[in-house]
Amino acid sequence: MVIIPLERLLIRLRQPKTRADELAALRVRLRAERQAEPSAEERAAALEVRRLKRALADATGAVTSCSECGKGMPPPGGAFAGGHCCSGRTEDLFNGDEVAMLAQCGTRPADLVAPRTEHAGCAFRAPTHCTLTVEDRPALCARYACNDLRRELFDLGRLDGLEALEAQLDDAYRRFSKLRASRLDDELLNCSRSI
Repeated sequence: MVIIPLERLLIRLRQPKTRADELAALRVRLRAERQAEPSAEERAAALEVRRLKRALADATGAVTSCSECGKGMPPPGGAFAGGHCCSGRTEDLFNGDEVAMLAQCGTRPADLVAPRTEHAGCAFRAPTHCTLTVEDRPALCARYACNDLRRELFDLGRLDGLEALEAQLDDAYRRFSKLRASRLDDELLNCSRSI
């Protein structure tokens, strides 16, 4: 298909090579997952994770601790003043379950829009924010709260509610992972039987 090579070329023209490679690989994986045929129960678990990601973001609200946590840290974490936790590798953050959940909830390759800045960790990390909507981010990103953020949320009286939502998200994520693993096992078994 001509679209994918053209897309890769456009990404490479607009992005540093490291980010371009990560974006191209992630989009290929997302396209493949969009072809999967999950059960209604698996899709419901994915949608529950998506709902809880939004609920966690809303419960976190406006905070200040994330704006300067990168200062003084080695690269890539210290490349920008904030968002040190966003300096992980894209392929690690977007593991197989994360990509499958995003695909089942309707995330399209075109939704994975990266900044046009220095590449400092995750492909979607910009100097002051993530370029993805909360719903299109991995669940790990939605639920992660460093000690500084937890202290701030405690001081604001939001930590208990946030931790309750984190527990719900963890449960939904584990449920999704088990359902997906079972489906993949069944697909592998059916494939080996047909050989």
